[in-house]
Amino acid sequence: MIDKPLVEVSPGIRTWNVVLSSMAVLLITLDTTIANIALPRIQNDLNLTNSQLGWILTSYILFNAIFMPLTGFLADRFGKREVLIGSVIGFVFTSFLCGISQNLEQLVIARALQGASGAFLMPVTQSILLDIHTKATYAKAIGIWSMGIIIGPILGPTIGGYLTEMLSWHWVFLINFPIGVVLVIGLLIVSPHCPKNPDRRIDLKGFLYLGLAIGLLQLMIDRGEGEDWFDSWEIRLEAIFSVMFFCIFLIHTVGRKHPFIQLACFKDANFLAGLVFASVTSIVIYGTSAILPGYLQGVMRYPVIDAGLLMMPRGLGMFFALSVLSRLPVVQNPRPYIAFGFALQAISLWLMTNFNVHIDSAYIAWSTVLQGIGTSFVFMPTNVLMYLTLEPKYQTDAASSAGLIRNLVGGFAISGVFAVFTRDNQFFHAHLVEAITPTTFMAGWPALLPLDSVQGAWVLNMEITRQAAMQSYLNIFTAMQWMSIVIAALLIVTRPKRSKIQALAA
Repeated sequence: MIDKPLVEVSPGIRTWNVVLSSMAVLLITLDTTIANIALPRIQNDLNLTNSQLGWILTSYILFNAIFMPLTGFLADRFGKREVLIGSVIGFVFTSFLCGISQNLEQLVIARALQGASGAFLMPVTQSILLDIHTKATYAKAIGIWSMGIIIGPILGPTIGGYLTEMLSWHWVFLINFPIGVVLVIGLLIVSPHCPKNPDRRIDLKGFLYLGLAIGLLQLMIDRGEGEDWFDSWEIRLEAIFSVMFFCIFLIHTVGRKHPFIQLACFKDANFLAGLVFASVTSIVIYGTSAILPGYLQGVMRYPVIDAGLLMMPRGLGMFFALSVLSRLPVVQNPRPYIAFGFALQAISLWLMTNFNVHIDSAYIAWSTVLQGIGTSFVFMPTNVLMYLTLEPKYQTDAASSAGLIRNLVGGFAISGVFAVFTRDNQFFHAHLVEAITPTTFMAGWPALLPLDSVQGAWVLNMEITRQAAMQSYLNIFTAMQWMSIVIAALLIVTRPKRSKIQALAA
């Protein structure tokens, strides 16, 4: 961020670009939250395992992450405005392909293409805002930009629940079309022409090496549980080659004039710290977003519309927190706000560890509200922190690299929670079955049918499955809770040196 914007535009154009940039990220977050609430219905309709269900999420995130670092090259070569408009058009078209998919293979391929086409939306909008704002106005602009990320979790579960229940899960993807049309028209009118660098070249080898490293790592995580992890030669080979290609990528990148990823970004302490904080909160958000619909619909047995309504309060909490943050001097020292955010996330996850099969819906809603508030207190100050001292020439590459890592971590989190859930669910189910005796059966489930009847045994097994799933969810919430506690504690006890911009702001 600099005292004078890189691109001079009128205040009206600047305002409209903030609004349209917020709509662009809304397109992504709305799609994600809508799709999440429809996952149990997709699983039933397509007869999918938990691992296969995870592919629908991870295929999108994986390709989104791989293609996101291309943002810097494409923006320099063709222009940020052109990349933004093209990305919106591609995202809308691939959303249509998702909507007409009839089986797992079609849906996974369409989701991968959707992830690739939408990969540029967040970094390029963020880069445009950096170009047209000064450091004094950027914090407020990024706050409004973040509204798109906030509104998605508010509207997504409710709209997704309604569309899934009243129409079909296909419509959770088709809904992107009208939003995309309005967005493209607006961008054609007001999006500024930013400086280009037509001489910039693409590092195809770097792209290939990193893509192979990420792809093999994601494949290992997705298939690890089913293949018994490192007892399988397949998993061992995927791990070995993933590490190998990543090392080759680093060797190839160091000292290169036009690298696929600008490693110089990671020399900035504020950027690197912000990246760590953003990655941890990505684990919490992606992880809980992936498993909460299953808990609400599978364990609590809420209809899909009611499950969507119960996930909406998290977005309301994010909205409330963002409105408060916009009035606070975040740019002077973002770290205390980030620490507070992680503390709230830890409290919300502690509340979730007290979930049971009879928990009141108000309790669930309040836990998600607190998580939403904590997420905003991490997300917005982290975005400010990352660009406090970063050189302007690295802003676009830094935004795409940050998006790459956040999405990778999020994708791994989704695969990880599904793998952990499957493992724990099998363990607890077997443990509960072993613990059942005629005495404990009658004491624990007096309302059930006699155990010696087929129907009674079926009902008992369903209840055991429900209880095993419940315990598996609690284990995941506990792990994420301690992760948030550790980060909050580190932020409180460490006192980094004040940056130049922090000193100026003070």
